Amino acid sequence: MRRIHTLLGTAALAAAVALTAPSAHAAVVHAPQTGAACSKATSDAQKAEAEYQAALKDYKDQLADGGHPGKAEQDNVDKLQSNANALASEAARVCPDAKIPSGTMRTGSGSTSQGVNSTDIVLGAGLLAAVAAGSLLLRRRGDSHR
Repeated sequence: MRRIHTLLGTAALAAAVALTAPSAHAAVVHAPQTGAACSKATSDAQKAEAEYQAALKDYKDQLADGGHPGKAEQDNVDKLQSNANALASEAARVCPDAKIPSGTMRTGSGSTSQGVNSTDIVLGAGLLAAVAAGSLLLRRRGDSHR
């Protein structure tokens, strides 16, 4: 009986390690870069934001003057906004310490205001399952000695 408990306990421990290994690997592989890559990403994001703001100002000025901008102007502003957002996101990924606005407003809206990381949820559930399996094995082992 002791062999089966050891076998099941080892299996539960191996499952817990197997669940945590991918996140440790991801933390190493997707580590933020610094230096030249960060400078280039930040510079590109700032240029794209400046282009978007200039196009948006021209669009609003045309509206204020009583003009009727066409679909091409609106599409251009939308394209520039999308590009600026993409480059800002890339810069935030490459160098998280950069002064680039990202995410939601920090208004104290709770712990999930930055989004939910499904990997963390799966790892937490796996860890809880491993602990539950281990405690059941220990409880059954304790009952068999009475």
